[in-house]
Amino acid sequence: MLRIYDWIEKISKWFLISSLAVMATINFVNVLSRNIFKASFSFTEELTIGLFVFNTFVAAAIAARKGGHLGLTIIYDRLSESNQRKLNLLIGIMSAGLFALLSYHGYFMVASQSRYGQMSPALGVPQWVFGSAIPIGALLCVLGFLVGGIEAFKQKGGE
Repeated sequence: MLRIYDWIEKISKWFLISSLAVMATINFVNVLSRNIFKASFSFTEELTIGLFVFNTFVAAAIAARKGGHLGLTIIYDRLSESNQRKLNLLIGIMSAGLFALLSYHGYFMVASQSRYGQMSPALGVPQWVFGSAIPIGALLCVLGFLVGGIEAFKQKGGE
């Protein structure tokens, strides 16, 4: 499972790089267009927001594996190394459960958007394309928290 997740993480990082480049480029072109031609592209805001939501979940999944999310360590620091490892696994499982629940409900949101044929206003793209960031991103977070929890549990000493 860890090797598969390494592959998923590499693809995720390339997605982040690509989408951030696209976001920066279209916003730069839009600013130039607005200032030079006094006209802006209406789709840039919609596309940027959609990509931003995807990026947020993808980056959160990467941070989940590395233990990069905020936490209160006042109790954790007082535990023995063995109990810290157990707590890391428990945190990973509980966080994965929360994101699994988010993915579950996100799926029904996307299904509803698809069923009612909702379209994005500027691009005219089905709204479920942007909405799918929630269930897909939450699943990536599930994997990130599980893999991170397992890795933290297996870690010995100061490795």
